[in-house]
Amino acid sequence: MRRLLLALLALGFLVVPAVLSAPASAAACAAGPLPADLRAASLVVTGKVTAIEALANRQVYSVTVLRVYQGRAPKTITVQGPTAERPCALAPQVGQSWLLVSQGAASTPVVRGDWGSQKLSAEVAATVADTLGSGKAPSAAAAPVPADVDLTRVDDSRPYGYWQLAFPGAVLVAGGLLILLLARALGGPKAASSVNARP
Repeated sequence: MRRLLLALLALGFLVVPAVLSAPASAAACAAGPLPADLRAASLVVTGKVTAIEALANRQVYSVTVLRVYQGRAPKTITVQGPTAERPCALAPQVGQSWLLVSQGAASTPVVRGDWGSQKLSAEVAATVADTLGSGKAPSAAAAPVPADVDLTRVDDSRPYGYWQLAFPGAVLVAGGLLILLLARALGGPKAASSVNARP
C-alpha cells in the first residue's frame, strides 16, 4: 500500500507540471479580438504563400500579396515568423492563402499568431473587411521611387590658396617701396644742391 501511494505521488509530480504548462504556453500566445489586432497593426495583407524557408531562429515566407488593408506592400513580400517549435509560430503551407498581420516597422515584417495572423477563411475575410474596409491592390514597386530633384551648381572651383591670397598685398607693398626709393633717389640731389648753394 505504501509503495502504491509513493507511485501515485511520483506520478502526480510528473503530470501536474505538464498539465499546468500547456495552458500557460497557450495563454502566452493567445490572440486578442481580431478587430483590435487589425487596428493596432502596421501592416495587414492577404496573400498566397509561395515559398517557406526554415532558418535557425526563424521561418521566412515568400508571399504573393492579394490585398492590402493596412500599410503599403508590393505584389511580392517576404515576412518572417517564429520557428515551428516556438510559441506563436504559424503553420502555413505553400499554396495556402493567409491573413498576415504585422506590428512595428522591421524591414522584413514579423508575423505571429498572437498578432492576428492566421489562415484565410470566408469568416476571417469578412471580419477584415468590416474592420478595415475593402483594402487596395498591392503597389507595383517594392519601394517608393524618390522624386527627382533639380540641383543648381553654384560654384565648383577650388578655393584660393595662401599665395593666391597674399600676392596682391605683396605687389602693393613692393610698389610702395619702389615709389619710396624713387622719391628718395630723385629728391636726394636737389636737397644736396640746395644746401651747397647757401653762402
